[in-house]
Amino acid sequence: MTAPTEKRFEQYIENSLLARGYVRKDHREYDRALCLIPGEVTGFIRDTQPEAWKRIMPKHSESTLARLLRHISSEVEKRGVVDVLRNGIKEGDQTLRLVYFQPNSGLNRDHEQLYTKNRFSLVRQLRYSGANENSIDMVLFINGLPVVTMELKNNLSGQNYKDAEKQYKTARDPREPLLRFTRCVVHFCVDEDQVSMTTRLSGDSTHFLPFNKGIENPVNLSGYKSSYLWEEVLEPASLCDIIENFVHVSRETTLKWDGSKGKTAESRKELLVFPRYHQLEVIRKLKATVREEGPGHNYLIQHTTGSGKSYSIGWLAHLLTSLYRSKDDTERIFDSIIVVTDRVVLDRQLQATIKQLEQTRGVVAKVEKGSSQLKRHLESGKDIIVTTIQKFPYISSQLASMSDRTFGVIIDEVHSSQTGETAKHLKKALSSTGSQEDDPGMEDKILREIESRGRQPHISFFGFTGTPKNKTLELFGRKNDDDRFEAFHYYTMQQSIHEGFTLDVLQNYTTYKRWFKVVQKDEEEREVVKGRAKRAVFQFVDSHGETIHRKVQIILDQFRHRTEKKIGGEARAMVVVRSRLHCVLFFKEMSQQMKEKGFPYSCLVAFSGTVSHEGVEYTEDSLNKENRLAAGISIAKGLKDPRYRILIVSNKFQTGYDEPLMHTMFIDKRLDGIQCVQTLSRLNRTARGKTDTFILDFVNKYEEVIESFKPFYTTTLLSEETDKEKIHEIEQKIMRYNLYTKFDVEKFNKLYYEEKATDEELQPVIDVVVARWKELTPAERRRESKSEIQSFIRIYGYLSQIIPLGVYYEMLFIFLKYLNRKLPKTQQFDFDVSNAIDLESLRIDRFSEHSSTMTAEPGIVDPIGVETGGRPDEPRGPLSELIKNINKVYGDTLTEAHHILLRQVSENLQKNETLKTFMTADNS
Repeated sequence: MTAPTEKRFEQYIENSLLARGYVRKDHREYDRALCLIPGEVTGFIRDTQPEAWKRIMPKHSESTLARLLRHISSEVEKRGVVDVLRNGIKEGDQTLRLVYFQPNSGLNRDHEQLYTKNRFSLVRQLRYSGANENSIDMVLFINGLPVVTMELKNNLSGQNYKDAEKQYKTARDPREPLLRFTRCVVHFCVDEDQVSMTTRLSGDSTHFLPFNKGIENPVNLSGYKSSYLWEEVLEPASLCDIIENFVHVSRETTLKWDGSKGKTAESRKELLVFPRYHQLEVIRKLKATVREEGPGHNYLIQHTTGSGKSYSIGWLAHLLTSLYRSKDDTERIFDSIIVVTDRVVLDRQLQATIKQLEQTRGVVAKVEKGSSQLKRHLESGKDIIVTTIQKFPYISSQLASMSDRTFGVIIDEVHSSQTGETAKHLKKALSSTGSQEDDPGMEDKILREIESRGRQPHISFFGFTGTPKNKTLELFGRKNDDDRFEAFHYYTMQQSIHEGFTLDVLQNYTTYKRWFKVVQKDEEEREVVKGRAKRAVFQFVDSHGETIHRKVQIILDQFRHRTEKKIGGEARAMVVVRSRLHCVLFFKEMSQQMKEKGFPYSCLVAFSGTVSHEGVEYTEDSLNKENRLAAGISIAKGLKDPRYRILIVSNKFQTGYDEPLMHTMFIDKRLDGIQCVQTLSRLNRTARGKTDTFILDFVNKYEEVIESFKPFYTTTLLSEETDKEKIHEIEQKIMRYNLYTKFDVEKFNKLYYEEKATDEELQPVIDVVVARWKELTPAERRRESKSEIQSFIRIYGYLSQIIPLGVYYEMLFIFLKYLNRKLPKTQQFDFDVSNAIDLESLRIDRFSEHSSTMTAEPGIVDPIGVETGGRPDEPRGPLSELIKNINKVYGDTLTEAHHILLRQVSENLQKNETLKTFMTADNS
């Protein structure tokens, strides 16, 4: 019996690499001082560039050769091996190439021939140091230059990849020439089951990243689980592709507080980025599929936070600019690539990432001056254009004759803005037929509108998101064998948490509950609409000064005792409130309590626009100024300042805000579905010293939060297609109300598409229908018909992007959309309950504590709902009865200890000196 050993594992990997084109070299051929194999370097230059070799080595002198090798080594030391391989070196008046990458097309046969002359070699037990005989298990070389080091371990002999990581940290001095930053491309730790990697050795602080196919590598029936590393990734053509198109030096900029200067300063650090396995896999899978399918298809990439999405988008954009169907093609698959993002902040991040990946100047065009600049970039055929979805509607009417060109549109966080009317403008902008007919008919114009909604043969969409909605899956996803829609590729929340790229925000989750009683101020009996009045009571209680006072007390107590010292004393918290008014109320109360309690820090607030409260108008700037945030300092920068530890928000900053110091969240707002996942995910960024997160929720049930996360924890599937017959059913229901005829619809559309038509010509057609609607009786029919009209508008706007529904339905959509705008608004409940009630008792206490209970099962979402029908009349009843029922449910356990009004009377008595004197025994 032969026991498994590390040496046998090493031999197996060597044999596999030799079979794929590598050549074995002896460690004695390696020059430790120069960090290269001289014979391989010179042999490659001689074979591929004989004329340049003759010029620089006219007499083949040893001194000239030694000087050349020293020069190459020096260039690698200064510039890094990736830059030297990509751009070569200058030797006198000659440019020497040190590798030939595989050409994108086969038109240049000479280049193809040069590519075959690359020399791939490996050395086992490479003795790399000039000071000792330490050796690295295996090192891979391209044309004599080291690019990959590997430390190998065998589980069956008692060690694994973690021992290899420890070896790199403790026994591999990063000051050694071979191990200095950028001298090699990547360092792998490998055992039979798992792989990890790093691009920078830094002793004990070296950070290794997983390089696995998933949470666990799948069983390989023909070998080791980790064999993909040497069979796929390190295969010669693959390694060349990675070095040419993926690896790059990134300059990462982060904001940090500079205590010596008393301000936020930018901290810059160079990173050598090597693609993680899932990034390499998705780009290569897309490359193969797009080559096979050509333009006109959609691809949904479900990559969650922590996936390195900006890099994946950048790599994809650059790949698509140089992609050909076959090596013999002379035209690229796509003429231009458009990168679209919903958020301006992330737009800048993407621009920076894509620009850094640019190897040829002028490939990337940034849109910074509006739609006219975007239009120029499209018309001039710029390779990569980075813009925002908001800019597309402005140019849809300007672009012409672009259907003869092809576009790849990469959308970051593809959600509803890309699946509705905004996306229609985007498609329309890229789909104009530019017809030169003298007078195209109305039907032709409408058909173009329909085309602008459907899939276009010259446009491919690549949508990235970690939380796909049902409509996103149906529009961008693909059917699997079970006839369900799924993403083209996944990097799941579960894997991100497992690999340590994000934290599990559901691990420490505490819910609070409020109990209360309200009392009617007078005995006047009022009839109210029960549902609306009940909501008004809840709104009154949750906006009451006493409620906010107590919640702020709880927040500050929890922050002081649970959060303050986290992340080395730098932890921040976010308070998510239900409205902009609550931003003002919480900010005022929190600022005051912080001052009263002597906190050495304060809070900031973020909301859009202006809020009016008690006759005063507030903005986030005016409030933050009260806490001495300097003018011109952004909230993101302000939160880096140790004087500000808590941020109060409503909608703003709930998505797209990545602050690693954000540790704790206090929630006073109803959250569900994608909004819940995205909001809570503000906490999941990792940071040095950040080991956990904490959430305190005043409103939501933990079980409901879990349900919101379930669809996105692993893979997300759409259960079935939307029932397309529903649109016909809705149209038939609307027709039963006899509000309009087919003639009315056609007449309105003819005027609508007439370029010289005016608003006053459109109005009468709609006004007649509105008059008929007002005559409908009883009132329930008006509500139902309006609901059906709104359902048609909503469902058609969605379905028409998937399938053509015909000219008449497009006309009906336009007609009903404008009719709906003119129908009278539903009369709102105008009785102000807050003037008739007061808060009598209140109790807010801890209700439950939880840890994450997510299961690794695919999340199923249902298609978009198509239910219709008006809401029935809400029941009415006495306000006193409503209050009695509310108090029974929400205040039955309250005692005098929770009585606010009694306590307020007592406090007022204590403050009233005259009354106190009168009430004492010696007042005579």
